[in-house]
Amino acid sequence: MPSRYNPAGHRSTLRVLSIFDALSATKSGLTMAEICRIVGAPKSSLFSILHTMADSDYVSYDETTGRYSIGLKTYLLGKAFDRESGGLSSFETAMRKVVASCGETCQLGVLDHGRVLYISRVDSPQRIRLSSEIGKTLPAHCTAIGKAILSRWDDELVRSLLPVPFEKTTEHAVKHIDDLMRQLEEVRRCGFAYDHQEMAEGVECIAVPIEKGGRLYGLSVSVPAYRFDTEVQNGVEHVLSDARDQLERVS
Repeated sequence: MPSRYNPAGHRSTLRVLSIFDALSATKSGLTMAEICRIVGAPKSSLFSILHTMADSDYVSYDETTGRYSIGLKTYLLGKAFDRESGGLSSFETAMRKVVASCGETCQLGVLDHGRVLYISRVDSPQRIRLSSEIGKTLPAHCTAIGKAILSRWDDELVRSLLPVPFEKTTEHAVKHIDDLMRQLEEVRRCGFAYDHQEMAEGVECIAVPIEKGGRLYGLSVSVPAYRFDTEVQNGVEHVLSDARDQLERVS
């Protein structure tokens, strides 16, 4: 698994970021060997970096298991982001209301280097539901959240941001930038973005763009395709519209 960061940047800094990226994607921590493999660097290059990060509490090292994980100071930085961004707690409150109203999984995402980064999720109470991961990134062109956020940008910026040719996810995914532009124009007109099994077969998704604290977010609801009909679509659109209005109204 190669690092997602631009190799033209400062090497040591990029390795620190790559380590954070790798540790954030696991619940059980990583050994030195696993980190080296994911980051794509030898132990001789990462040993002193990890040692310094552990000494300063940005990563935690378990001597019993020999595994590294996210440290206390990194957790506190995340809480600082929460406060600075106006508080994800307000989003999570709204998301719980969405799930209580429609009974389906609700997700929150932002754009990160042309991809959608998922930052919060409230699960559906139903036995069959979408499975997704916080911290995971997906292509923006074939996700409802990605399209919702991109609809707030002008076409020239969208064309400069997205890599082409598009990554192929399913047979339903948009294949050409011009087709995506037409979809974004429709999102601007109706206020909703759609992923009709573009990211994953059997999963329908609807999203709205939300601007809060000077940042653009996408708020979505995902529904198994077999449960998705006109009545469900109308209900999801209604609760997402209410959530958007509430979140943008409250500072």
